[in-house]
Amino acid sequence: ELRTFVEEAHRLGRKAAAHAIGWDGIDAALRAGFNTIEHGIGLTPDLIDRMIRQKVYWCPTIYVVAYVAEGRGGIWPRLVDIERQAFGEAVKRGMVPYISYGTDAGGYAWTEPQARELAYMVRYGMTPMQAIRSATSVAARLLDQSRYIGAVAAGRYADLIAVGGDPLADISELERVRFVMKGGATVRLDR
Repeated sequence: ELRTFVEEAHRLGRKAAAHAIGWDGIDAALRAGFNTIEHGIGLTPDLIDRMIRQKVYWCPTIYVVAYVAEGRGGIWPRLVDIERQAFGEAVKRGMVPYISYGTDAGGYAWTEPQARELAYMVRYGMTPMQAIRSATSVAARLLDQSRYIGAVAAGRYADLIAVGGDPLADISELERVRFVMKGGATVRLDR
């Protein structure tokens, strides 16, 4: 059934994303041919290697897990550590070109800085530039939108932000956006 779902999505020119947690769910999604694994808590070295071979993206939503773990208790605090370990292992194994930033669309309050995920990515093993790319060029590639977004280049949408400090020195600078340009027009400028 999963394979048929993915085949139909692909027939329509769409990608298929699996919200999968645990070895069995991730394995089933990989066998079915999903293009991306959302969450992926419980990734093991063998699953990471399969994802790399199959060029399957991982959208770990680290901040979502950390955000909900506090209030939920139970197994959730342990899941934070499981995801931290898996993320570090994925970085070591060469999965960085397939790790994409994502928010889980509503997994935490919209009043929270959307870029908080990037600090977790750096804390868990990425360089600041790798984390930035996960939210720009990697995410654009995952969405098949590289011709429009993901880089500052002629012919792309002029969607830009600016911050007061160097995000390569402190990735959390991206949580304090001071300037926003959308389609070449300034929509926010904090002085």
